[in-house]
Amino acid sequence: MKNISKQQEDNLIAYLDGTLTPAAKERVEQELANSPALQQRLVALQNVTQVLKSTTLEQPSKNFTQRVMNGLDQYPLRSGLSLKNGILLLVGVMIAVGIGAFLLSAGVFDSTGAIDLNNMGLQNKYIKESLPTIPVNGKLIMNIIIMLNIALAFLVLDRAILKPWFERRTRMNF
Repeated sequence: MKNISKQQEDNLIAYLDGTLTPAAKERVEQELANSPALQQRLVALQNVTQVLKSTTLEQPSKNFTQRVMNGLDQYPLRSGLSLKNGILLLVGVMIAVGIGAFLLSAGVFDSTGAIDLNNMGLQNKYIKESLPTIPVNGKLIMNIIIMLNIALAFLVLDRAILKPWFERRTRMNF
């Protein structure tokens, strides 16, 4: 089926609605006679129109408008972390960052290690060739983990502590 242009689609809808001028109606009928794709689209639009006309509109409840109007002045419910949970999470993240920074400054992660893939038992069973060893820099990995924890701490600080605090201040001033 070839693509039908937006103009042809609009003409078919206007044809079904009966809003075309006689000249435009004749032009659409000529296009329909020459194009099976337009005929298929017209049948589809007729089916949709018939289904839409046969369905009834649902009526809202009698107090719907009043309920909506009464709810407009209420503040929306907060979603996410409560203040208590946010503070606990922030304290936990800061403790993890502190422990990581202490271990990093003590030199625990100064040595570089390597992951030897040959000792994993895969080489003899599935892989016939020798696998490389992957060097691991513990200090770099710990720095990345600490930075991610600090970013998480700022996010928790913003969402769980600062946002409710500023919302309360705004409500008090207005």
